[in-house]
Amino acid sequence: MKKSSSLQVDRRRVTDQIMDSLVRMIANGKLKPGDKLPPEHELMKQFGVGRSSLREAIGALSLLGLLTVQSGHGTHVSASSDRFLTKPLKWGMLTMGRDKLHELIEARIVIETAIVGMAAERATEEDLAEIRHHHARMASAKKRGKRTIQADLGFHSALAKASHNSVLMRFLSGLRQPMRNWMEQKASFNWGYDEVIEQHDAIVKAIEAKNIEKAQSALRKHLESVGERLTTALLERRLT
Repeated sequence: MKKSSSLQVDRRRVTDQIMDSLVRMIANGKLKPGDKLPPEHELMKQFGVGRSSLREAIGALSLLGLLTVQSGHGTHVSASSDRFLTKPLKWGMLTMGRDKLHELIEARIVIETAIVGMAAERATEEDLAEIRHHHARMASAKKRGKRTIQADLGFHSALAKASHNSVLMRFLSGLRQPMRNWMEQKASFNWGYDEVIEQHDAIVKAIEAKNIEKAQSALRKHLESVGERLTTALLERRLT
């Protein structure tokens, strides 16, 4: 790699350093909320990097909610980026490369697998009613062509409540904003939610049957499926 510009980055951690550079540009006001990023070829030249590394960095920051990528409209700084950067947990996540994003998916699987296992064992009729309520809201929103994000978040929060474990509930609460960003990005691809609703349905039925193993298996399958699909889609989406 040429060393002609101080903006160019070291090959050892290309994706992470592109992310760091973009975050600094947003934090110091060079890029403001709503601003459109330069075209892909200009960013490649500015940072002295290849297309795949740049797209990986953009995809990671998009998944985390700092950037918004829209096909045909380019990549913009999220309108909420200023609030995002003030949160310690979120700031720490901004240094994630692709491997770290997979770690986030793994963390959700570990936490929510424990949660759903306890929910299958401990859920009361009141808990089950709340879980079913959010599941039905999501299915209804999908049929009406509406966004399902609130119902999706409500479903996973209801599972945590049904675990009757306050520590796990707080762990999941700490991931609420990354989860919302995850769901917003998922909605932006217009995949349709048939598969997600089917996966949620399998989780509900396992909890109703008090089958811990099936509940955990269904939850794991759901998060692995959506996580893999979303990560791949973000990295492949065109930047301009």
